[in-house]
Amino acid sequence: MSEITNLKISYIFPNGDKYEGEGCRTSDGVVMRKGSGTQTSASGVTYTGEWDNDKMNGRGTLTHPSGAIYSGLFRDNMYHGKGTYRFPDGTEYTGTFNNNRFEGEGEFTDSQGLVWTGMFHNKAALGLKLKVNM
Repeated sequence: MSEITNLKISYIFPNGDKYEGEGCRTSDGVVMRKGSGTQTSASGVTYTGEWDNDKMNGRGTLTHPSGAIYSGLFRDNMYHGKGTYRFPDGTEYTGTFNNNRFEGEGEFTDSQGLVWTGMFHNKAALGLKLKVNM
């Protein structure tokens, strides 16, 4: 499937989502998101970053109406790789993600500003250590 790249796209999807950015057209005429762009969903979720194969792939930032923000790497529309997720309450996880889940080494900053480091796996984080700055 050969692609014609570097198209500038401004598109409103039937569900009300909007995309502005770069794209390509496949050999069979289908226009896909590829390159840099911003998509805003009808519910207020905004993604600004890299696209490939019509999905969030690469580096980007996803902002939720709740105030939650993820900034980092994406693979096939999921948080995957190094990134930071800031919760609406100000707590924050920085580390590795695997298919939208905390996975591997990371740091969690709690509501008091204390930083906990260790290995994370889904909702579990056994053996966390308090990071002390002296």
